[in-house]
Amino acid sequence: MSKNKSLILFLLLVLTFAFGCAKKPDQELSSAEEALRAAQEAGAEELAPEEYEAAEKLIERARELISQGKYDEAKELLRQAKAKAEEAKNKAEFAKQEKNLEELRQGIPQVTGLGIQDIFFDYDRSNITTDARPVLDNNASILRNNPNVNVVIEGYCDIRGTDEYNLALGQRRAESAKNYLIRLGISPSKIQAVSRGETTQWAEGTTEGAYQQNRRAHFIPTSASFGGPSS
Repeated sequence: MSKNKSLILFLLLVLTFAFGCAKKPDQELSSAEEALRAAQEAGAEELAPEEYEAAEKLIERARELISQGKYDEAKELLRQAKAKAEEAKNKAEFAKQEKNLEELRQGIPQVTGLGIQDIFFDYDRSNITTDARPVLDNNASILRNNPNVNVVIEGYCDIRGTDEYNLALGQRRAESAKNYLIRLGISPSKIQAVSRGETTQWAEGTTEGAYQQNRRAHFIPTSASFGGPSS
């Protein structure tokens, strides 16, 4: 009997130690709150209200669990809250960039009839393909022969992938085209590279042909007298 009592006491001590060692998720709470503040500063309350509110509610619920000593459950909610807040921030920044690009595009005096052409990309890639090189070579020649013309390069993606991923991929595609032109001797000050993210502008549908048409760097020749920023 004494042996059984000792075993029970030992198990109680182990359980007490295990629960007592559950660490209060102060760091996780701080990290989630910081992500929420960053989302707020990015304008997510207005531009990504659903994701922002979800992050707020998760943090609020996590605080309740912390007050009840349920640290592991709170930690998981805080992990979700941070991810949701980051999603809200990215969505807000994407919306602002879309608005800024549209305003920029409307304000640029475009030049037509030069023969500058777009190039296309493989799926989830931003490297310049063999087929795109002669097109870029010709675009560079046109820019050299027209010193009063600059160019805006817009990077696009098909509709697969998240908005955030495609915005970054579109930027890499625009930058790849820009860097290729620079290597051909075009001044960086004459080229602006921006991302437009995913699109169905050139082809709708979910066929590979439609996807291919939308994976592109779109070239917009502009007047060099336009004092817009370069990237």
